[in-house]
Amino acid sequence: MGVCIDGHVHVVERGFWPPRWFEFAAEQWSKRGPGRKPTDIVDRVEAGLEDHGGQRLLAQMDEIGIDQAVIFAVDWALGMESEPTVSIDAMHERYAEIVRDSNGRLHAFAGVDPRRPDALRIVEEALDKQGFKGLKLYPPTGFYPHEDIVSPLYEACLERGRPVAVHTGATLGLLRPRFSDPLYLQDVQRRYPKLTLWIAHAGSPYWWDHALATAVAGIDTYLELSSWEALAADDEGTFVKRLEKAINTLGPERLVFGSDHISGERVRGTESYRDWVTWFRELSTTAKTYDAHITDEHVEAILGGNAARCLGIGG
Repeated sequence: MGVCIDGHVHVVERGFWPPRWFEFAAEQWSKRGPGRKPTDIVDRVEAGLEDHGGQRLLAQMDEIGIDQAVIFAVDWALGMESEPTVSIDAMHERYAEIVRDSNGRLHAFAGVDPRRPDALRIVEEALDKQGFKGLKLYPPTGFYPHEDIVSPLYEACLERGRPVAVHTGATLGLLRPRFSDPLYLQDVQRRYPKLTLWIAHAGSPYWWDHALATAVAGIDTYLELSSWEALAADDEGTFVKRLEKAINTLGPERLVFGSDHISGERVRGTESYRDWVTWFRELSTTAKTYDAHITDEHVEAILGGNAARCLGIGG
């Protein structure tokens, strides 16, 4: 098996996410058992997400056999009406440090809400000075990806030959998934036909067909395959057939493996991470069970070759 690159992970440190989200999560989780109070939970929620320096992530990658991974920065503040205690600039600088310290194993996409007055400066500094490989946009904070306000960020990435990953599908509480239908990206493709786009999550769990139709309509649009674990577990044959159709219509070279893994101690354990990677490693064999044609070469491309080529990160 060739190089394995996880095209979608998150490393969270203290202060990276808006306080209002932790309060919301604590309120939800307090209802799961008698005697729980949100004030008793909120600090533990953030602590459970933390992975200082990405050291847990790197250890998990070693254990599972993942060669490289791409960290996505996220900016949810405007959508949640709650600024994190760490600024976007400081978060980006921290990610740049984590990447530099990883000996080539970690890479990063910048993350900024295009409605911020200094969004273009933030993106340009991330790409030009901090070594970021691309940009992550998060429309469920309250904007459509085809709005004019996003255009300067697309143009900055296009000028530099960098991809833009756009969140699609389900989202966190306090945000709005109605903004994240992949079909909205077709207007972006029309305006910027040579822009490299990653359809993050491939519309999971609502809009696989929309994601595939959008990817097929583009010149250089990729499906990033994180967040489909539930379907693969509950209705494996359906997901295998979807992947086979994507390979046949889009081409195997435009599918990218991702996990959306958060490496904090109390989020997802190493076992679930390993299971998702293993599922893809065994895909060519599993496909035969469902009379689907997916080869070892297809799997190698999805698990790492495509991301390596697209991001210029080698193998």
